[in-house]
Amino acid sequence: MMMIVATISLEAQEKMHIKGTCPEGMDTVLVIDLAHGYLYARIPVRQGIFATTLPVEKEAVMGIGSYSYYIPFFADGDTLVVDLEKHAVKGSRLNEMTFRCDQALDSIDHSLTGRMETLKKLAEEGDEVFARQQMKDLMESRVARRINVLKPYADTMVPAAFLPDMFMEMNYEQVKPWLRDDAPYWNHPRMNVAKQYAEGLKKKQPGRKFVNLAMRDLDGVIRHLDEWCGKGNYVLVDFWASWCGPCRKEMPNVVENYVKYHGKGFEIVGVSFDQKAEPWKAAVKQMGMDWVQISDLKGWESAASEAYGVMAIPSNVLLDGEGRIVAYDLRGEKLGEKLKELYGF
Repeated sequence: MMMIVATISLEAQEKMHIKGTCPEGMDTVLVIDLAHGYLYARIPVRQGIFATTLPVEKEAVMGIGSYSYYIPFFADGDTLVVDLEKHAVKGSRLNEMTFRCDQALDSIDHSLTGRMETLKKLAEEGDEVFARQQMKDLMESRVARRINVLKPYADTMVPAAFLPDMFMEMNYEQVKPWLRDDAPYWNHPRMNVAKQYAEGLKKKQPGRKFVNLAMRDLDGVIRHLDEWCGKGNYVLVDFWASWCGPCRKEMPNVVENYVKYHGKGFEIVGVSFDQKAEPWKAAVKQMGMDWVQISDLKGWESAASEAYGVMAIPSNVLLDGEGRIVAYDLRGEKLGEKLKELYGF
C-alpha cells in the first residue's frame, strides 16, 4: 500500500511509474517534493524491491530515496528506474542528465570532505588564521567547480533542479549568467525562490544607494535610516532577530568591532525582524548592543526584507559616507577585515 501525503491539481499532472531496488534493511522509499520541501509519498519495499505509479505535478522536481540521501528527478511521465544501492538511474534523457549532474556535484563535495576536516582540526590546534583562510579558499573553489559542472546543462531544464540551492552560495557576478529569460529552466516553478534570491543580491550590490526605512526604536519613536546613513561616516545596517540563533552567535563579533571603530565614527543601525517588542528589547540589553535599534515588528514581512532583499539572517550592508553600499553580508572575520581595510588598523 502506498500513502500519498500531498494533493495536486488534476489539471496539470503526470502519472509517473517508479520502480527500483534499495539496500538491505530499507523498508520504505521516500518521495520528496523539493520545490516545497515536504514528504510527498512513501513507497513500501518488499525484499529490496519497490514499484508504484504516482500522480505528480507536470515537470515537478522531486527527490527519491531517504532524507539523508535522495536522487532528484523531474516528473516528465516516463518510467523511472532507480537503484538506491548502486546510486544509478535509468529513465528519460532529462532525468539521466539530471542524475549525471547530481553525481558530479556530489563527487565534488565528497572530495573536499577530508580536506575540510583536516583544516578544522588545524584551526582547533592553534593555526586558526591559516586554517580559516584555507577553508575560505576551499569553499570558493567548491562553488566555482559546482558552477562548471552545471554549465554544460545551461540550455536544458536541468539547472532548475540545482540553481535554487546553488544561488545561496554564489555572489551576484556568479549568479548573473544564469538569469536568462530565454533558458528552458527559467520559468520552472522551482526557480521562483532562486529569482527572489537573485533580486535580493542585486539590491545589495556595491555602489547602490541605501534605501531609507522608517521604523520605531526601542522607545517607540519613529526613526529613519537617513538620520545616520549618508552623513559622512561608515554605517553598518545589521539585520537580525532575537529568535535567530546564528544572529546571537554572531553578535559578540559585531559588538567587538563596534567598540573598536565607533570612536572613529563607525555607526551601526540594528534592524530587527522580531514580532514582539519584549524579547527584542531583552536581547539588545543582554548582548550589549549599544547602538540604535529599529523594527516594525513584522517578522519576515518587515519592510527591510523587500528593501534590501533579505531572505535570511544574519545579514547586513555596509554603507560609505555618501550612503552607498560598499559590502554586504560581512560575517565573522570578514567584518573585521573590511573595517581594518577602511580604517587602517
